[in-house]
Amino acid sequence: MQSLFAPILTLHIAAGMTAVAVGLVPLLTRKGARLHRLSGRLFAGVMGVLLVAAWTLTLLRFNAYFAGLTAAATLQVFSGVRALRRKRPDINPADRAKAIDWLVALTAIGAGLWVWAALRAGPASPTDAIAWSLVWATLTFGAYDLWRFARPAAFPAFADLWFYEHLVKMLGAYGAVMSAFAGNFLAFGPSPWRQLWPTILFETLTVLLIVVYAIRRRRPAIA
Repeated sequence: MQSLFAPILTLHIAAGMTAVAVGLVPLLTRKGARLHRLSGRLFAGVMGVLLVAAWTLTLLRFNAYFAGLTAAATLQVFSGVRALRRKRPDINPADRAKAIDWLVALTAIGAGLWVWAALRAGPASPTDAIAWSLVWATLTFGAYDLWRFARPAAFPAFADLWFYEHLVKMLGAYGAVMSAFAGNFLAFGPSPWRQLWPTILFETLTVLLIVVYAIRRRRPAIA
């Protein structure tokens, strides 16, 4: 099985570099436009290949940081895409969580707990701080999704919530890809900051975009 590691790693790297390039297009194009939708689907597809390869590599050769990054990105991509298909679970029973939604959320939480246990039991590493942050991100997003599945009409349900969920989770997934890319190919600055700066950048961008879109959506249309 270890003979598969090198070709799968090559596939993973190629998919990651493609995702870095492709992911810029939906980020920079008008939300809802045809190019945004098409490039978003391509990004999700490339991320699917990347994550399947990443999970295979994790099973072949465990690394806490890599496993935590994979768990967080998997949940964010899947849940971010599903938000577009489950826009109003609070009022439309057809939009409520399906078995696959529960399965992915619970699996991601299980993977987060697996990494938690490995970090507690294993020797210290320079990437432990990042791995811990990824564990907490996975558990937080997973717990949020489970709450939304179980109580779709409860807080924080409102008409446009799906839009903000999609925005937060897809930007988080792109930030995760950029963190891996920066840590491996943009070798400047000490660890863990070389991996963390994309996360800080995209989390800040996420907050700013939420504020901008919230203001725009509350502004009354001009007749």
